[in-house]
Amino acid sequence: MRRDVDATQLNLSPGVRVIILLVTMTIIAVAGIFLWQATTNRQRQLVFEIPPGTAARLAAGEEVNIFPSTIVIDLRQYDTLVIQNNDTAEVTIGPFRIVPGQRFVQRYWGPGVYELICSVHQGEQLRIEVR
Repeated sequence: MRRDVDATQLNLSPGVRVIILLVTMTIIAVAGIFLWQATTNRQRQLVFEIPPGTAARLAAGEEVNIFPSTIVIDLRQYDTLVIQNNDTAEVTIGPFRIVPGQRFVQRYWGPGVYELICSVHQGEQLRIEVR
């Protein structure tokens, strides 16, 4: 004689319920990690390097073109601004000081326009447009 069992009629011990709960939470966590990695892999880095000797060249009156007049950050591309200071002198960009050997990483989360003072940019002005 065959009996059909309704899932609501199962008497599961507390231990089995805990195991089912842990397995379910593990599956959700793994799915979340894969989703996070997919988003991370889509990130694009806009990398600018301040080469050695930049401060000396600026002090000598040379034109140094490290940055474009406007850096455009695209939110749809998950752009990240990266500035690597490989010079021997500290660099100032907006409120940030980037010491020699330091890597500055900035993510933007909303659109806007930023007018910054930049110690290595011609005219000491740097514009960042986030779209």
